[in-house]
Amino acid sequence: MSANSQKITTRCHAIDTILQGGISVGEVTELCGDNTTGKTQLCLQTSIACQLLPSLGGMFGATIYIHSIGPFPIRRLTSLIPFILETSLDVNDKPCDHITTKQVESPYELPDVLDWVVKLVKQSHNTCRHVRLVVIDSIASICTSHFENTAVGLESRTQLLRAIGYGLKSIASKYNLAVLVVNNVVDVFPSDSDSSTHFMMSSGRKVRPALGNVWTRDIGTRLFLSKSINPSDQTCGRLLSVLLSSTLELDVCRFKITEKGVVDA
Repeated sequence: MSANSQKITTRCHAIDTILQGGISVGEVTELCGDNTTGKTQLCLQTSIACQLLPSLGGMFGATIYIHSIGPFPIRRLTSLIPFILETSLDVNDKPCDHITTKQVESPYELPDVLDWVVKLVKQSHNTCRHVRLVVIDSIASICTSHFENTAVGLESRTQLLRAIGYGLKSIASKYNLAVLVVNNVVDVFPSDSDSSTHFMMSSGRKVRPALGNVWTRDIGTRLFLSKSINPSDQTCGRLLSVLLSSTLELDVCRFKITEKGVVDA
């Protein structure tokens, strides 16, 4: 299998189907959406699924998971392991040992963190489990609240986002791994110049991905997670849409979140 066709299963059949197998190796995939739409859930279970054998949709690999807000959700990660690995769970193996976590609160830390990521990736090549997935949850939380709303502040943010985006894209390509980043959304108002065309709907609101076009240029695939309330019975429906991709059709699927993780609706 060529590098640009390798995939890491999400362990959700509906999502894997529209992604033609899962999260792509060799590029940056973005998950964007409102809070509580399932972005972190999907990141956690893909991190676990990366450890599966290739015959089961994994890479027999390790994950670097960079998180931003609060403690890492280790309890949720641990609860998902039996459902994601199932019969592949080796009593002598410790799946959490193959997920290295790091908390980052300031965007100014990110250049050094990317150097640290490269170091860990190279070191993993001396072990049986190479790092095959890097997660940043979330890039928007790290980068949105640390810059002044001035011309100088916006220019500083633009330059940093350009450097981080290019760095992640280069790491994915050079080291043949998948990069999965979480982005938030912001409301689209009528006063926005492109509000009539450039938006998605989430919970009845017009929204668009945060961070803007400078960040988008280095993304290979953009996935949008949303939810809606059925007015008849007040049940919550969840959707994953492919918004941007050079290889995938712009498709959509339904999913739900249970104790077993992100599963078919």
